[in-house]
Amino acid sequence: MNLPIYFDYASTTPVRSEVLNKMLPYFSTHYGNAGSNLHHFGWLAQEAIDLSRNQIASFFNVKPSAIIFTSGATESNNLAIKGFLRDKPKGHLITSTIEHKAVLEIFRQLQKEGYSVTYLNPDAQGQITKESLSNAIRENTLLVSLMMVNNELGTISDYVAFKQICDLQSICYHSDATQAIGKINIDCTNLPHLLSFSGHKIYAPKGIGGLIIHPSFSISPLVYGGGQERGIRSGTLPVPLIVGLGYAFDFIPQMLSCNETLFNFKEKIKNELLIYFKNKILINSHNASTISSLISFSIYGVYWEKIFNSMTAIAISNGSACNVKSTNPSHVLTALGHHRDLALSTLRISLSYMTTEEDVNFLIQYLKEKLAKIIS
Repeated sequence: MNLPIYFDYASTTPVRSEVLNKMLPYFSTHYGNAGSNLHHFGWLAQEAIDLSRNQIASFFNVKPSAIIFTSGATESNNLAIKGFLRDKPKGHLITSTIEHKAVLEIFRQLQKEGYSVTYLNPDAQGQITKESLSNAIRENTLLVSLMMVNNELGTISDYVAFKQICDLQSICYHSDATQAIGKINIDCTNLPHLLSFSGHKIYAPKGIGGLIIHPSFSISPLVYGGGQERGIRSGTLPVPLIVGLGYAFDFIPQMLSCNETLFNFKEKIKNELLIYFKNKILINSHNASTISSLISFSIYGVYWEKIFNSMTAIAISNGSACNVKSTNPSHVLTALGHHRDLALSTLRISLSYMTTEEDVNFLIQYLKEKLAKIIS
């Protein structure tokens, strides 16, 4: 067994070897610019992009033209939300207190620009309810942005109900689906009107993602240039990354087929820790509607630096990767009612189809050994 063992797949995933091999020729022999449409090298690049767009469109059951390639979910969120609102009268927006910072920071900026924003709070299970959404809608509500799967708790939102509520009110519904793809069976007959995703959570490279735009909604560009991506997102397209993203979607059925195994691993970890530490820990990912690959638990009465300084043989996190350079507690956990110290003393363990039973057994014993020494 090679140490440290990686248990932080919700933060990022390695590029699959098959995906990398598909990408490699486009760094070297097939290095053309897709915008060079007068010669063979440009044609090869454009053909590769078209194939990737078709692979992703087939997965989501949308037209290829609905997909816009971006640098990742952060850009997709900005393009979706700000691009939709551009040139519209400033009105009312709805999001939640447990969104990823790549969404929350957009809404904070929009508030400064004069928009009114309602931040929905989760219930005790970490869920945003359809009732709270319905009650928050106003006559001038323009857009709702609620993530499909929470990146810290693993809770699966009722995105189909959210879409139906927004449809009835003719409101645009955006969702960041980054943590959902490859983790749940997405209902492609009820996709959000605007859907963001990133490649590096599904064993594709970092620096590539996408935005799916429903044909009845239009997006204004935030970046102007050569008119790539139907003029919505200009800039030379990164052909190797797009090839990797498209090919990674071919392996999602295999990822989904591992959910039962991952669920059993998660339950084993949770049950072993609860038996051993009893009321010294609090399971945050206890909702039945959570993904199989993620478990979050908080530890009472322990200073957070002691935990992470002692865990050198495993790679885990205390929440979103966007918080790693901050000593501030997770906004998701404080929204659940955790006080600062408890929120900081939280471990997020995320598993993969590559995780083995041997890995899980090592993790359990390792956590028991290390935490027993520091829990008072």
